[in-house]
Amino acid sequence: MINLSEATRNLSSSLSQEILEDVLSELISVIEYELDVHIEYINGDNSYWVPTPDYEIEEGEPFGIIEIGDDQSTFLKIVAFAHEVGHCIFHREGTFRTIDCALFRESAAWYLGYHFMQEHGYFIDIEEYNKEAAYAIDLYRRSENARDAK
Repeated sequence: MINLSEATRNLSSSLSQEILEDVLSELISVIEYELDVHIEYINGDNSYWVPTPDYEIEEGEPFGIIEIGDDQSTFLKIVAFAHEVGHCIFHREGTFRTIDCALFRESAAWYLGYHFMQEHGYFIDIEEYNKEAAYAIDLYRRSENARDAK
């Protein structure tokens, strides 16, 4: 595992590409180990967490797959990765797992992912993180409103 200095653990889009790539590589190792998920790159600019069905987890399958869209900046990959980690934590924790409100799940995932990163020493610039979270949540809100209008 790469030992990054404290300065590089304060993550923002202004860090060099090389540092951000090192951070992302380290994060992938940490998350795969701690949350028992696989990380894969996919084409496009969206990222997803695909849970393993509960009945397959008992068979030694990973807890799911986090797919990171490869068509975005490395910093945005880190932000999206944090969000998808939040989904994984939300699903694993289970307290609110049965809530069917997409806005609640998405908001909780943004919150949980950010705090997971902080707990592990990765401090994503909160203004940049909030900007991405607000944009994504607004898209979900619009999507929900469009669905309700039908």
